[in-house]
Amino acid sequence: MHDYTGPHDYFDPAYVNDWTSVANTKRPFRVEFFEAIVSELADLNVSRVLDVGSGPGFLAECVLAGSNVGSYHLFDFSPYMLELSRARLQNAVDRAVFHQGSFLEEEWWRSLPGPYDAIVSMQAIHEVREAGRIPKLYGELRLLLQEGGIILIADEVNDGDRQEQHLLTLSEHRAALSNAGFEKFRRVHSAGDLVLFAANKK
Repeated sequence: MHDYTGPHDYFDPAYVNDWTSVANTKRPFRVEFFEAIVSELADLNVSRVLDVGSGPGFLAECVLAGSNVGSYHLFDFSPYMLELSRARLQNAVDRAVFHQGSFLEEEWWRSLPGPYDAIVSMQAIHEVREAGRIPKLYGELRLLLQEGGIILIADEVNDGDRQEQHLLTLSEHRAALSNAGFEKFRRVHSAGDLVLFAANKK
């Protein structure tokens, strides 16, 4: 059900457990991004959120604990990541909704019960593994948002000496979002090799 050809084996439960155990120690600044996203959502008082590439539920746990989001939808293509999420969020089962699927598939968004007030993503957009695919993905994400809804993306970007084929620069993300029908682009936070940026659906 997936076309992923990246360097991570998210369909191996042992690999997923190992990845989860080191993700926040390898990049301890990830917590700053969780907190920044929680702050943005809390300020907007959103009700329905979609987390694209939700992984083991680290971001979901922070959002559900730190905001009044009523319905938080976790979308990931790895059944083992979703299994870890369910265990992590067992105290918020009335607010968490789980969906297995891949944004590499055609019309993947049709299975999701949008529209959402906000879409968030933590280190997942680059997993399309082709920079040229990211603008199309932004257009697909726009279809899942309410008018004026916000998208919050935290990811690696090309910057300075870093020039990798599967990544975009921040200005390229801005252009891709604009072309996909977003406005009010802004850089929210940066730390380590990650940047958090936001935009609103026109």
